[in-house]
Amino acid sequence: MAEPIASQAAKVLGWSLAVSGAVLLLIGGWLLVRWVEHGPTPPYLNSITYLDAFPELDPEARPAPKPANLLRLAGSGSNLPLTRALAEAFVRTRPWLRVRVHEGIGSSGGVEAMDDRVIEIGLSSRPLTAEEGALGLREIPYARVAVVIAANSSVPVRGLTSAALVDIYARRRTHWDDGSPVVVLQREPGDSSHLAAAAAIPGFAEADAEAAEGQYWRVLYNERAMQDALVSTFGSIGLFDRGLMVLQDLPLLTLELDGQRPSEAALSSGAYPLRKDLAFVIPDEAAGAEVDPLAIEFISFVFSDRGRAIIRESGYVPLEPPPRSTFAQLRAVGPPPEQAEQGDQGESAGTESGDDATTDTDTDTDDAFVIEAGEEAIPVPAPTPEPSSEPSNEKGAREP
Repeated sequence: MAEPIASQAAKVLGWSLAVSGAVLLLIGGWLLVRWVEHGPTPPYLNSITYLDAFPELDPEARPAPKPANLLRLAGSGSNLPLTRALAEAFVRTRPWLRVRVHEGIGSSGGVEAMDDRVIEIGLSSRPLTAEEGALGLREIPYARVAVVIAANSSVPVRGLTSAALVDIYARRRTHWDDGSPVVVLQREPGDSSHLAAAAAIPGFAEADAEAAEGQYWRVLYNERAMQDALVSTFGSIGLFDRGLMVLQDLPLLTLELDGQRPSEAALSSGAYPLRKDLAFVIPDEAAGAEVDPLAIEFISFVFSDRGRAIIRESGYVPLEPPPRSTFAQLRAVGPPPEQAEQGDQGESAGTESGDDATTDTDTDTDDAFVIEAGEEAIPVPAPTPEPSSEPSNEKGAREP
């Protein structure tokens, strides 16, 4: 018996709808894949200047003068967590002040932004180049930090020799002692931690360059990407900032280098060779340039007893201010009596007001206690009350 015409039509319609749905699904999936593949490149991958990453810092787009109560800092990502911790303590006794710490734009970006005078303090984790020094800028080193061989908790060894580290980067050694594969997480050329290793370890610069040219290893382009990869990648090692490990309590191992751990004593004596200095970059008064008064006040606070305590508590080694500088003179004299009294009151009152206004969106009042930060700010725990004279086995740098 012939199938009814209505039933045949229903089948044809059903198949048509099914085919149409499948086609639409394929087209939608293709468009989604293309959108993901061709989405905007992160600014730290394609920036030619700091303006590509932070157009709000464009001097051409900021005709209005800076508010007198605003202090802006930007530069190397290595400096950010410690800078934010120092800024939080700084503004506790200055309720009229606003401090804006931009997300990382690199040491070069910080120098360029400082040269354009769109910030008051640049942040650098490497020495200024000759070209940068000719811009009428000066660097003020304020903290020294160990560059460590950070390792995923799965790594079976507890130390490496300098020669072994070079062999690993050059892919001449590819497995750990237990037979598991070695995974190196490499930073981009010019990274301050890799520069520190190149200066201290014979053969490392050549091995690092060979690995980059041969694309032996995965390359990470900022501190956040590096720390996430170290935590999540089995068998991985990478050069990392010890202070960031301490401040963020990262669950990573710190491998000894040639039998030396990166303690403050070993770092200060030179027994542990991997280190880098964090510095502020400001206009050079000796060249006739004018330094923002808030920049002078903030840097003077960093060199004060309280600032140095925060630096030490955070896993860094505080440095002395440059001889015969304004900051050396202010450190020798100490804070004025009224500021010292404000500091005592601010510390005794706790940080309640600061906790209520940690970003620009928390309040619109000009006299609020505000620290402005980027949307993806790396969280910084509050420093402990008492400084430690010798940071041994800090958070995030577990004893193996």
